[in-house]
Formats: sequence, structure tokens, C-alpha cells
Amino acid sequence: MIKQLHFLSGIIFTLIIPFTGINAQIVIRQADMPGIMSKAILAVDTSTSFSPQPASSVAQNWNYSTLINLWTNDYLYDNPSSTPYYSAFHSANVADSLIYAPGYTYYSSTPSAYSEIGFETSLYGFAAGVNLHPFFEQISLPATYTTIDGGFSRGDTMMAISYAGFDSGRAVVNIHYADTVDAFGAMTTPFGTDSVIRQKHYDYTIDSIFVHSTISKTWVFYQARMTMNKQYRWYAKGIQAYFVMMQMSNLTGKDSVIEWFDGVDVGINEISHSSFTKVYPNPCKTEITFNCSAANAKNIVIFDLTGRIITSGEILNGLVSLNTSTYSQGIYFYQVTGALGTILDRGKFLVQ
Repeated sequence: MIKQLHFLSGIIFTLIIPFTGINAQIVIRQADMPGIMSKAILAVDTSTSFSPQPASSVAQNWNYSTLINLWTNDYLYDNPSSTPYYSAFHSANVADSLIYAPGYTYYSSTPSAYSEIGFETSLYGFAAGVNLHPFFEQISLPATYTTIDGGFSRGDTMMAISYAGFDSGRAVVNIHYADTVDAFGAMTTPFGTDSVIRQKHYDYTIDSIFVHSTISKTWVFYQARMTMNKQYRWYAKGIQAYFVMMQMSNLTGKDSVIEWFDGVDVGINEISHSSFTKVYPNPCKTEITFNCSAANAKNIVIFDLTGRIITSGEILNGLVSLNTSTYSQGIYFYQVTGALGTILDRGKFLVQ
């Protein structure tokens, strides 16, 4: 649920800037968080070769100048009132357009906290709008070294479905989380060097789906998914995004994905997000082909910008081609799923 950012070339710093000002404790405020029309690009590295270093009350130097840009994720933060789902999220004042996936995430940005209040997306193939109560706080503001937050957030939503024998679905989301700003200092990436504070984030989430039987007229448990999420997030002044976000692996204890801020120009060259799927031609006009290297890839689903399912197709021997001649010009999203509906990959493409 947690968001991230993008790419552009910058000067590679091989040494941490030595003067003490860059290591000073900074204070992150509301103006440093995403706002309406904020744009960001995060470059992505999956080499798993970096360490977050332990918590410390002494200024730290994180030299990540050798990060590799494998792909980029684009973010644009919208006015919630301009989105199709605003009626369900009136208390939001920022909406993440989720350019890398269908749907929106809605936020409350105040001088005291930046919080997720809900999201509109697809859960197990169902379109779902989930309001979270209390809000899922991303960071307490103003934030500096030793700032903490945490708690419990829950969402519960209903949606119509058209499966044989069922007429309704219900999604229940339970989130337990804890955050601590446990270090500060200077961070160097291919984008540059800046003073930062580091937040250690942990959440344990249970997503459950229930369906309503037209025969028994009762709710029946359908499926559940439990996830443990540990991240380190570095914040800098004026970025309006994470400066660096490190996703930790629950299996190895090492980083699995690192994203770092690398500019604000959202362009077609950054339109591919996928790590397992080749998409061509991209942009396309009348036909697009997906070549997926995941051995258990079974199906592909195409969404438009509102999260509406446009079409789906079966993947055979890793390949599927779709006719796009009737698509309107614009950005579309895809999800690759396995035989049990597990999402294996996702990305986006452009129809011209």
C-alpha cells in the first residue's frame, strides 16, 4: 500500500560531502510531502547489495552512489475531486494516480501527519474501494530524529460481482504498523547528496475476501492474504516524495528493492514497469504482445485509467497478443496472474 517514485540522470558522487552541514538533523514538514500536482520519478535497483545500517543517534553517511537504474516508476499526485472515486473518499486532499497500476490511493495531508485514508484498486480480481479507519499514518509531522507513530487501521467494503452463485463480495483489510525515525545524516544516490532522516517502517496486513451466496443467502469466506512489510524510508527537504525507499526481504533480511528519487519529468521512455514481462511495441497502435518469463503465468488482464477491466487473455507458452485497434489513445495497465489468481507482474503501456 505504500507508495514510491522515479528517474533522471544526475552526477555520481563517489565520496560523501565532508562538511558538517549536510549531516545536520533536519525537520520534515507538510510542504516536504506530496501535494496536488506533485510529480516524481523513482529509479529501481534490485541488486540486493546495500545495507540500511543500524539505528544511530550519531549522523550517518549512506553512500548508494552505485545504485543501478533497472526501470522507473512514475508518480503524479492529483486533486481527489478530479478522480472517479472521490465520492467515497471526501476527506482526502491528495490522490496518488498509481501510474504503475490501476486504481488510486487517497491521502490526508495535514501539518500533523501524512496518512493513507483508503484506496480503489483490484483485490483478487474484484474492483474494491476501501476506506481505512483510523487512517493508516505514513509519517507524523513535523518529523525528525526519534519521531514515532503506529497503531491499527481497518478497512471494510462491499462490491457487486457476477460469479455464478454469488452476487456480492466483501473485502476486509486489517493493518498493524509501527514507524520510528531511527537515524539521520547524509544520503548519496546517482541523483545527488542531501541531508536526510530515516524512518523504519513495519506493517502486518491481512486482506480477506468474502462472497455472498445466492443459494444460502449467507456470506462465505473466499480467500485471505497475509503480508509482512518492512521498509526503510529516507526523507529530504523539498523532494515531496521519498528520497530513497528500501524494501526489505522477509526471507533474507536484506534489501530486495531500492527506489530513489531521480527527477520529475514523466515521459514515455519510463513507461515500462515490469520485471518479468516484455511488452512490444510500446507505444502501440493496433496490437500489443506480452512475453512473460514467469513459468506459472496464466492470464493477463488489461485496465484503463479508472481501474475498469478492458479485456483479458490467456498466456500460452509465455506469450499473448491483444488487439488494441478499438482502444482510445492513452495509458493502460496490465496484470499478469498465475493459475490461482496470484499477481505475478504488472505494468503499463501506451496506445497511440
